[in-house]
Order: sequence, then C-alpha cells, then structure tokens
Amino acid sequence: MKFTTIALSLLTAVSGYTILDSATFASETKDGIWLVKYYSPTCPWSRRFAPTWKQVSGDLQDSLGMKDIYFGEVDCKANRALCDKADIDGYPTVVLYRNGVNEGEVPGGQSYESLSSFALKL
Repeated sequence: MKFTTIALSLLTAVSGYTILDSATFASETKDGIWLVKYYSPTCPWSRRFAPTWKQVSGDLQDSLGMKDIYFGEVDCKANRALCDKADIDGYPTVVLYRNGVNEGEVPGGQSYESLSSFALKL
C-alpha cells in the first residue's frame, strides 16, 4: 500500500508543482496556500507560459516549502468542471487558494518577476 501511495505522489509531482484533477483537487488544496495555474494544452498562450510556470514553481518550491505554499496546475480540457467552478474565462490563469478557498486571480500578469514577487510576499 505504501508503495502505491509513493508511486502516485511521484507521478503527480512534477518539477515543483502538482498536477491537480477533479479527483485530487479538493484534498490537495484544502491545507496551506496554493498557486494554481489553469490552462488549456491547445492554447498558444498556455504553451508560451508553461516554461515560466515551471521555472517559478521550481525555483520557489524549496524556498517557500517552509511556509506551506504549494504550486499546482489544472488542465481545463480534461477537467472542465474544475475550471467552471473557479470561473476561469481565459488561459492561462493563476489563482490563489488558502485552505481550499479561492481568493481570486493572482494580480500582476504572468511574468517570472511578478509571480515570484507575489509568492514571496505571501
């Protein structure tokens, strides 16, 4: 049983962020502070933003780990209901969650500087 749990964790944790879906979203985001990227794999802006998101989450995960700040992402093509519930109307969108509560879209755009600055102030 432990092996299955460890293997599942390894599959969902990718380079500083966790892949969230309808089966894992509520249980994962219920504790701590989460920055969640909503995206569509067919969206050119989402594809362009992907390297920045990977870099921000990877660079900050170690330095923010002590603060219970986590990074996640939701594929809106595969998890339409999650995106509808979060009122996502464009891609990519980064949303702040505190203990499972949606506190709204992260302000300041999608640059490395604005996202890292926002995360470091949490």
